[in-house]
Amino acid sequence: MAAPRFCSSCGHPVVVGDARFCKDCGAALATGLRFKHDLNWNPWLAASLSLIPGLGQFYKGERWQAGLWFVGVVILYAAGPVGPLVHLICIANAALAGAIDFPAARLPAASARGANSLANRP
Repeated sequence: MAAPRFCSSCGHPVVVGDARFCKDCGAALATGLRFKHDLNWNPWLAASLSLIPGLGQFYKGERWQAGLWFVGVVILYAAGPVGPLVHLICIANAALAGAIDFPAARLPAASARGANSLANRP
């Protein structure tokens, strides 16, 4: 079940799943990426903690990823100028991984008859 949607202009709930406009105020509804609001961790805190590589991932409960980020960033800082770039990617990963709600693909469901007809082709 999808999370409830609300109009960003008037705040009324949107009850039609694939609606593009609000039925109350007529404003266009966003169809792109949305941030999840029911997280059990704070993205800003995770990003701040990742100033020490991997600590933000550790805070989120991703223990193995935290260790890999720490080792990888430390090695790349020692190897040359790529270290700061990978450190920024580590910070973005801590803040955004799991916090973005990707819209469901709007593909029509295959009917049972259509799926069987493809399987029974000679």
